[in-house]
Amino acid sequence: MTYDWILIADDLRDLAALGAPFRMMTTRDYVLQPKLMSGSRPKIINLARSYNYQTDGYYASLLAEARGHRVVPTVETLLDLYDRDIPDDTASILEELLDKAVAKDPAAPAPERLVVCFGEVEDERFRKIGRQLFDWYRAPVVTLTTAPNGAPGKVKIKRIRITPFTRLEDDELEFFVKSLTAYTERSWKSPKARIIPKWSIAVLHDPNEVLAPSNVESLKHWARLAEKEGVEIEPITKRDFNRLSEFDALMIRETTSIKNHTYRFARKAVAEGMPVIDDPISMIRCTNKVYLWERLQGAGLPAPETMIIQDKTDLEEVADRLNFPVVLKIPDGSFSRGIRKASSMQELREIVAQFLEDSDLCIAQKFVPTEFDWRVGVLDKRPLFVCQYMMARGHWQIIKHQEGAASVEGGHKAIPVAEAPADVVDVAVRAANLIGDGFYGVDLKSGPDGPMVIEVNDNPNLDHGVEDEADRQVWNRLTEWFVKRLSA
Repeated sequence: MTYDWILIADDLRDLAALGAPFRMMTTRDYVLQPKLMSGSRPKIINLARSYNYQTDGYYASLLAEARGHRVVPTVETLLDLYDRDIPDDTASILEELLDKAVAKDPAAPAPERLVVCFGEVEDERFRKIGRQLFDWYRAPVVTLTTAPNGAPGKVKIKRIRITPFTRLEDDELEFFVKSLTAYTERSWKSPKARIIPKWSIAVLHDPNEVLAPSNVESLKHWARLAEKEGVEIEPITKRDFNRLSEFDALMIRETTSIKNHTYRFARKAVAEGMPVIDDPISMIRCTNKVYLWERLQGAGLPAPETMIIQDKTDLEEVADRLNFPVVLKIPDGSFSRGIRKASSMQELREIVAQFLEDSDLCIAQKFVPTEFDWRVGVLDKRPLFVCQYMMARGHWQIIKHQEGAASVEGGHKAIPVAEAPADVVDVAVRAANLIGDGFYGVDLKSGPDGPMVIEVNDNPNLDHGVEDEADRQVWNRLTEWFVKRLSA
């Protein structure tokens, strides 16, 4: 029996036809008897007969948020869909999607009424529309009505309304039950779960990213371990921005950038008071190598000799001071991207010219050849793991990016923190602590004069069987980081 989800309705007879293994209760009981939920953090699906302002259905969603319960639909959604005109930008996006969908099969008429159940639609042509509507208006059932706009194959949006499932036709009801079941399944949850989750962590990831910071199997591994501690790990994607407030915390496990959705997710999480890895400040600090160099220099931490390049007039000094080959970096590169090696003055001029097209500054760094790089994971100002990353075969970096071909990576070797060189760990922790108390990956090279900091990453790799190979408690400590802040 599934008790993570609770369905509420004005009359329990309304739910009888669903036949799904959920706990059920009336909206009135939910509103007036909060003690029934004592000691639990359920996920509520509000299936009231009416969501109008100040009805039981409205108050159920309102109080769910006040009680810290995750609820569909939220009050925000109810107000957005309550007898309001459709914003012009919303209508134009949906109409464009409708026109494209209809164009796939001109012989099939455009629907006058499109029923969206938990983001799903029966007609596959309109799948994108269904998902888009659910991203904007997270409700069990949303109905979209259309009308011809006068041009062949073109339609306009008349209304978008949240619809009580009790108003669905029999065939629509069958589809609703199917969609409800699919929505409440959790792909990363163990089927043997026995602990009611106290906290829920959203994990932002891109399942199609080739060099993701954590692969899906690793995230499933974390989910299994966290579940034992009463913490639910749930995958989300960039399409789930409006769902973020349903969760207690956020973990970002796709490549971060202050220019894309990962930064917006982090900002929103902070605004909601949620613990988040990576937080926006860490993203800003780590993704800009100019800032990082200034911080390392100010703290007196060892790093390869570095110069900031502002224009082409600096290049003679770069060559004189650093000698060839010289490593060139764009300020916001990551995962070995945006890093080039110049072996001559001509290459130096060409690469710098390319870099300065997109940035007013770039970085030149003395080349330090080594067989491997150290990576020290630091969490909450303490070392989490230590790993050696070997250089890719025939290459000077650990990842060899190839145009039009798969990237090539070198091998790895995880080392218990206690057995790693003390100076490497010490310098790494000191460098990470300049950024914050989150989760960082410090890259270092070890030379005759000791370790040197190459980078501090805000979104370091963490894969099961790689970084955790020497210490399986890595994932538990990550869970503890979130629980500590959620409990406070």
